[in-house]
Amino acid sequence: MTSRAASALETREALLSAGLDIAEQHGLAAMSVNRVVTAAGVAKGTFYVHFPDRGAFLNALHQRFHELVLTAVAEAMADLPPGSERLTRGIEAYLDGCLRHRGVKAMLLEARNDPTVSGEVAARTAPFAVHAEPDLLAMGWTDAASAARLVVAMSAELTLVEQARGTLDPEGRAVLRALLARLDLSAAETRR
Repeated sequence: MTSRAASALETREALLSAGLDIAEQHGLAAMSVNRVVTAAGVAKGTFYVHFPDRGAFLNALHQRFHELVLTAVAEAMADLPPGSERLTRGIEAYLDGCLRHRGVKAMLLEARNDPTVSGEVAARTAPFAVHAEPDLLAMGWTDAASAARLVVAMSAELTLVEQARGTLDPEGRAVLRALLARLDLSAAETRR
């Protein structure tokens, strides 16, 4: 990588980091190009070198967040056979990742309602359900795709609760684990 390319990448990262800080402190509605460039310490024209408009910037912020969390989920699920334990570990990695990353509350709550990025937000949620499908198949669910979408929705709801609290919700996580254990139809069959 040339020094110019490295510098451009560094500037893009500074803009995204500034955006996450702004999202955490003020929400997406308060995110303007002027506020981002001021926080990043770059000229306004520099923003437009990296992003054609605010919507593209918000999309890049959301993509960055999802890549980080999806990587954590995949790592947590690696080397485990499909089933309830693997699914539980993946969900907990998602919940932990959401708590760990700055500005995630705005990404979770506001980005899906912003018409400039809502389509991309919905598309980025799909891989989480795809990761859950083999586990639900192993747990005995014939319509694993539908079950996976509902498991993802439950996990997303718990994430919102934890974001509102600012910390993990041990009771909520325990209930989610218990629900997942009850969803394990294969375990129920072997117990009979």
